[in-house]
Amino acid sequence: MSSTSSSNSISNLITPLTFTGQSKYAASFQQILNKAVQTDSVQLASLVDQQNNYQNRQSTLQPLDHIFGNLQSAITALTSAIGPTALGAVSSNSSIASVSVGSGASAGSYQLQVMDLGAATQAISGSGSPAISDPSSQNIGSGSSFSITVTDPSVNNGQPQTVTVDAVPPTLAGLVQVINTTPSLGTTASIVNVGSQAAPDYRLALQANNLGNVSLSLTDSTGSSLMTTTSSGRNSSYSVDGYTISGSSDTVTLAPGITANLLSVSSGNPINITISQSTANAQKALQALVTAYNNAVDALATQHGQSAGYLAGDPILITAQQVLSKINGYTNSGNDLSSVGLDLDTQGHLTFNAAEFNSSLGSNFATLSQFLGDSTTGFISAANTAVSSLEDPISGALKIAENTLTTTLTSLQTKITEQVSQVNLYQQTLYNQLAKSDAAVYSLSSQAEFFTQLFQTQTANLMGGL
Repeated sequence: MSSTSSSNSISNLITPLTFTGQSKYAASFQQILNKAVQTDSVQLASLVDQQNNYQNRQSTLQPLDHIFGNLQSAITALTSAIGPTALGAVSSNSSIASVSVGSGASAGSYQLQVMDLGAATQAISGSGSPAISDPSSQNIGSGSSFSITVTDPSVNNGQPQTVTVDAVPPTLAGLVQVINTTPSLGTTASIVNVGSQAAPDYRLALQANNLGNVSLSLTDSTGSSLMTTTSSGRNSSYSVDGYTISGSSDTVTLAPGITANLLSVSSGNPINITISQSTANAQKALQALVTAYNNAVDALATQHGQSAGYLAGDPILITAQQVLSKINGYTNSGNDLSSVGLDLDTQGHLTFNAAEFNSSLGSNFATLSQFLGDSTTGFISAANTAVSSLEDPISGALKIAENTLTTTLTSLQTKITEQVSQVNLYQQTLYNQLAKSDAAVYSLSSQAEFFTQLFQTQTANLMGGL
């Protein structure tokens, strides 16, 4: 840090005292005070320089630590991308059914046939008397309290469930809002205009959330029935490996962790669902690794050259560079990173080549899995071990460096606080001494002036008497 920066920092720590003497030497006393404080602050300036240097190193180490932490996370993510759970789902006809894979899934194949997508029960309120032309100010029944009864064969053993709702505000729009914010009703409400544009006739429309023959009814506070069923629901129907199933949803579970969305009927035309190990997740994980690796390369580059950062010349940069070399230089049974589509350019960056990946180890899940390995074998183990030399919470070089800096900065702050107190005390003591000297000088000067004037008067009187 420059001396100017040090003095600026010290000026924020030491409050200079302004000398307010009365003698003609007051300005000189101010200069003496300033010079003495500056001389006594030499050690403080050195401590502030050290503190700023360590703080700058800390502010550089922390983001570097974060970047290598992200690299370690990207390496770890490869484990799940290539492990037993790395499964992909393929539907032979995605217009009939789409498939997704979740936790607990395993490899397998299924024959799926969709016979009926099913339908949800729909009901609509009777016409108002008069017809509702403004749903924000009118309602379909008496009062604001309504009872909705839903009988769903797939819920509560098919027993009716009645829920009382209060429309707030007491309008058709308010009733729709309260129905849609009450999930336990199992139905969705909307407003529909069955009249003309010139003479609208707004009604309440209800639709059951589940498929199947669900009964919907609504009564107002007088007990009057307000709803008419316009379309009875029916269950969806599909078969898996020849076994027919009826359901209350078009989203069905084929097996643990395997879900199919039924999209269209395929009666007499079954489709094949295949769950198998896939390299798709491995490709995504390798691309993420490339990004994390290149971020580390760029971060180290800022600490070299003419515009080098605060870590220039620090041995930890060599350690970090060695970590990257161990990653990009990994080989196993004659295969290097190019076998998984990772190429090193002249600037030290990695790039992912999908074509190269697919034509090499990426074409075979087993060989890819063997090369990448896991937490104890293969590339994943080697790369993680390398990064751990920086990131291990106890023995990692970056962690040790950060902890050492934190301890050093705490110690420096204590010393700076003590030095500030010492300099301020010295400044005040010297100020008090100079104030006494100034008062003495001012008193002597006043006396000298008095006697000089007295002498001059006496002399004038004597000369005038001659």
